[in-house]
Amino acid sequence: MRDRRGDVLAGGVVPGGALSLLGNEERLRESWRRSEETYRIDPSTRAGARVLTASEFRELRDRLSSFLRIAQLGVSRLHEQVRDSGYCVLLTNGHGATIDFRGSPSLDEDFRRRGFLVGACWSEVEEGTCGVGTAIVDRAPILVHRAEHFRSHNSGITCSAAPVFGPGDELVGVLNASAFAAPENRNSQAVVYRLVQQNALAIENALFVEGYKSAWTLSISAPGDSWSLGEVHYLAFDDGGRIVAASRRLRVGLFAGASLPSRRLEDFFDLSASELVRRAHERPGAPIALRCLANGLLFEAQLRAPVREAAPCSTLSVKRGFDALAARDPRVLESIERVKRVVDRKLTILLLGETGSGKEAFAKAIHGHSQRRDKPFVALNCAAIPETLIESELFGYKEGAFTGAKARGAKGKVQQSNGGTLFLDEIGDMPLALQTRLLRVLAEGEVVALGASEPEKVDLNVICATHRDLASMVRSGQFREDLFYRLNAAVFRLPPLRERSDRCEVIRQVLEEEMVTAGRRLVLPDAVLERLAGYPWPGNIRELRNALRFAVAVCDDETLALEHFPESVTDPLAMPVALSPTVFALPPPVLPAGDEREHMLHVLRQCHWNISAAAAHIGVSRSTLYRRMQRQGIVAPNAADVLSAQGQVHH
Repeated sequence: MRDRRGDVLAGGVVPGGALSLLGNEERLRESWRRSEETYRIDPSTRAGARVLTASEFRELRDRLSSFLRIAQLGVSRLHEQVRDSGYCVLLTNGHGATIDFRGSPSLDEDFRRRGFLVGACWSEVEEGTCGVGTAIVDRAPILVHRAEHFRSHNSGITCSAAPVFGPGDELVGVLNASAFAAPENRNSQAVVYRLVQQNALAIENALFVEGYKSAWTLSISAPGDSWSLGEVHYLAFDDGGRIVAASRRLRVGLFAGASLPSRRLEDFFDLSASELVRRAHERPGAPIALRCLANGLLFEAQLRAPVREAAPCSTLSVKRGFDALAARDPRVLESIERVKRVVDRKLTILLLGETGSGKEAFAKAIHGHSQRRDKPFVALNCAAIPETLIESELFGYKEGAFTGAKARGAKGKVQQSNGGTLFLDEIGDMPLALQTRLLRVLAEGEVVALGASEPEKVDLNVICATHRDLASMVRSGQFREDLFYRLNAAVFRLPPLRERSDRCEVIRQVLEEEMVTAGRRLVLPDAVLERLAGYPWPGNIRELRNALRFAVAVCDDETLALEHFPESVTDPLAMPVALSPTVFALPPPVLPAGDEREHMLHVLRQCHWNISAAAAHIGVSRSTLYRRMQRQGIVAPNAADVLSAQGQVHH
């Protein structure tokens, strides 16, 4: 034992090389000193990790349910990346108590004997130098490899750990990957160590976006391949362009500890907030070039609009059903009259239309006109939620269905809408495996939650929507034929905004809603209204709402003027070249599986594997493109290198 101590304190166990720049050596020596001199741990004892009682673990899990929900995707992704190489994955709270564990059936018993299980506590005070505990003390990533662990019975383990920080810079947890049979050379852990840090950063980013969803959020990354590997950092700013907050690594790196309150975007970058919003409107989904004034470095940025709180009910119109829609276009009126005849006939309704054309608003109007108007209206966007979460979000789960599940389980969207209406937006992006379960809900009126043994009866109306060609997807095997015919009974197509004859009424109503939300009263001159009505609105009502929201925010007078709107809306000469009439057509039919793969590869290569740009070109969200890439077995070249190093890529 004295030899182990001497080796570590002298740096003998910690070689230099690729990982020396991480500063692990001195930190490991300091951790060993704390373990021996401050905590007075006997390294030869084999007490095993302390494990919380069942009631303590339930209380902890309930208290951290929001963190667990957000972190689940990062934990699952890391586990998928490393499990085939014999690693388990832990997620702990900020004090080292394990709140999620992912292993493999063949190794779980071995991991359990070593203390890798939910409820196990891996603080440095109790276990001495170890991945989780030392990462907590140092508030920094750490690799603790084999004999670098303080306790002798942990000396065969390798642990890569990275802390996870909340939006307020508080330490909320640690992500850790561990294995038994690791090579002696610690540099062999470089890939896993990197993956742990990437996924910890992804969880941090998700926490930041959730924490500042009521502000404008800007994601920033170095241009090129790093965008698709999760090297993205965030900052939030208000309607006036003042920075509200920045994610931890962005603050430490790019801003070098500068005081951010009251500072504006143009203090750090070559674009103001209004210019950023204008460019985001001009090319929805495309990255924006952003240069740092301090060092001249060029970054890629994407802008996310704030999620506003609904205005108090007392200030809103009491109109319900179709009376709440601005609808004077003959085609829309015809659809309204037709849908009124089937709204309470237990038929699944399918709404077709371009992205942003108002399908959810139409669905809410259907619900408001139905006999279920006083019951819940529950919406789920199948393209906006990670595939790993859709099943539990839609069908719910019972207690113990998976690690991190709430003590009493949770109702899914189907159960929440019981008695009312369930709206499934972008149904074409629902994974095939879940389409069968949805068909049971529609055909049998029952749902089986995750972890449940018996079905639960439900009574609800279902409205689905998509901009995709479901018939072509059926032919290519991407959508179930029986579900397609179940949805195809009552189909209504919503025209794009540019084709509607009631554009002026739509503009006035959306402006009214945005003024109520902002608590302002503004005048819209006829000349400005005429210019807005003449714009083709490729993003439809969603683009219109964002443009009006921006104008309301930046207008410092009582009258809206053209200068308050994005330049692409008010100046035809500033319209991007890409906005040709073909852009305004519905997306082309879905190609057969092989052709779709080649098309995606062609676009990705043209965009130099920039996922954001490729998604914008194809006309889908980034998450949807990632899902289709996974379905078609497409891996970005840089990601392939990482996976190949782990033996996960099979040619």
